[in-house]
Amino acid sequence: MGSTSAHDKVTPVKPSVMIVGLGDLGSAVLELLAREQWVGRIVACSRSVERGIQRCNLARMGAMAQGRAPVIDFIPLDLNQEESVGELVLRESPDLIFNAASLQSWWLTELLPPEPRARIQSAGFGVWLPVHLTLTLKLMRALGAVGYRGVTLTAPFPDVVNCVLDHLGLAPTSGVGNLDEIVPKVRCLAAARLGVEPRRVQVTLVAHHALEPLAFREPPVPGRGSESSTIEDIPPFFLRVELDGRGVTEEIRAPELLLAPYPLPSGPAFSYLTAGSTLRLMEAVLSESETFLHAPAPHGLPGGYPVIAGRRDVWPAPITGLTLAEAIGINERSHRFDGIERIQADGTVVFVERSAEVLRSALGYDCRRLHPAEAEPRSAELMARFREYAEGLGVNPRGEKRGE
Repeated sequence: MGSTSAHDKVTPVKPSVMIVGLGDLGSAVLELLAREQWVGRIVACSRSVERGIQRCNLARMGAMAQGRAPVIDFIPLDLNQEESVGELVLRESPDLIFNAASLQSWWLTELLPPEPRARIQSAGFGVWLPVHLTLTLKLMRALGAVGYRGVTLTAPFPDVVNCVLDHLGLAPTSGVGNLDEIVPKVRCLAAARLGVEPRRVQVTLVAHHALEPLAFREPPVPGRGSESSTIEDIPPFFLRVELDGRGVTEEIRAPELLLAPYPLPSGPAFSYLTAGSTLRLMEAVLSESETFLHAPAPHGLPGGYPVIAGRRDVWPAPITGLTLAEAIGINERSHRFDGIERIQADGTVVFVERSAEVLRSALGYDCRRLHPAEAEPRSAELMARFREYAEGLGVNPRGEKRGE
């Protein structure tokens, strides 16, 4: 019998990751991913060649300054050329595709003066659906056409976008961020209230994107009235907190912690929170073991859930005392708090009338319902009308296509 030397051992091939879109979030993910040891080749894609090359060079140099030597390749990619997208994916064959491409940055309404900002934001985030759906729909159509079977994670408004895509048979593996950005806050505040280290605190949360603005709201300003919300103002959610496996939800008044003011910077800086959540999910889903965490829209489900990630898949984790149907119901009822009345069987989204009226009166944009096929022309109209509105207020709505 022959013997096997150390030189004969096969080194496991590290997984490859493709990032689509090098805007604020895509660039943050690239920077953090370049410093990870578990990943192999990184393929970064953007429509802007100059921006893409610069971002890749920056990530490569930053990682090397920390003692890493990442393999990063830039490849130009325009999601409007769906056939070329499919050809690229077949050629590069990434283990995971992360899509951060959107037509408009989510934080642009933050640039408006206080009163018009409050007016526009009162419509809910859902009215901006077409600008977040358009490119993700094109990507998933391209992947479906070539039979891609790897992992797909998406960032643009997955609580709703991925649900719409599921009605079209195009659901990604999972979304990223959103409720998983709330969980660390609850763990930190719960640990502080209990006087323990956060690692000893476990959180189980079912919640929709609509809850996040309340979780990270600013504290009340003296003299400007109360910022407290009634139960009717709050999207439904399910929350359980445990200390070393012992339930402490009631003991520490956990819902109070979830909704306590916890201001964070808006705009591009917020991307690093989402990027951290994204990297954890990436590593978990590409592992051969299973990891409990939280993520929005696993396989197109509405809203967010505790999930199990591993072996190239993400699926809802069992919740003691709550069925999956009940969890889905919580998130379906939450759609209204983001301005969405319902999602029909063909993927058509019906908006809450009051939310549609806000954009109709402020921007002259009249859209009560949206079929996925209408997303592209509707997004062009909505972006143009918002730009005109912002410029009329003396605001330059910069960064409209930062997600690409």
